[in-house]
Amino acid sequence: MMTESPMVCRTIADFGDPTTIDRWQVVNDGVMGGLSRGNIIQDGGAMGFAGTINTDGGGFSSIQMPARGLLDGARMIRVTMRGDARDYQLSLRSDARRWGRSVAYRASLRREPGADGWSVATVSLDKLEPSIFGQRVRAPDFDPAATQLLGFILADGRDGDFAMRVRKIEAC
Repeated sequence: MMTESPMVCRTIADFGDPTTIDRWQVVNDGVMGGLSRGNIIQDGGAMGFAGTINTDGGGFSSIQMPARGLLDGARMIRVTMRGDARDYQLSLRSDARRWGRSVAYRASLRREPGADGWSVATVSLDKLEPSIFGQRVRAPDFDPAATQLLGFILADGRDGDFAMRVRKIEAC
């Protein structure tokens, strides 16, 4: 009888270390004339990402960090998080381009209850959907070895406040 080997994960961001947050930056829809606002803060051993979405002229807020070499050999990403009921997505970029534009590879963070009130979202890298400006496009499958950026985006088409906290991100 064969037994399945346990999943081996490596931590790529642990926000218990306050310097981890320094690698992250906010990208709001102001880059295209929108009015949404998002901020990053260190929040008790977690990274807080909060703000307000305004769908008039844009409708998204995102955060990202450089991720070259961080996903080599990975098949999935595991995120330990807390959040409101909004549809946050994992967003990855590699060197893939379509029509001269960088392709974003995204998947919703479907959360399972975890310990201490934290949830765990697991995203299989072969289930990512390629898009440009939020519109699905045909593109090559995501290549973890070519990862450039890793981030989170909220672009659920709803106006209003949002808040999520991330404690840890792992590549498995």
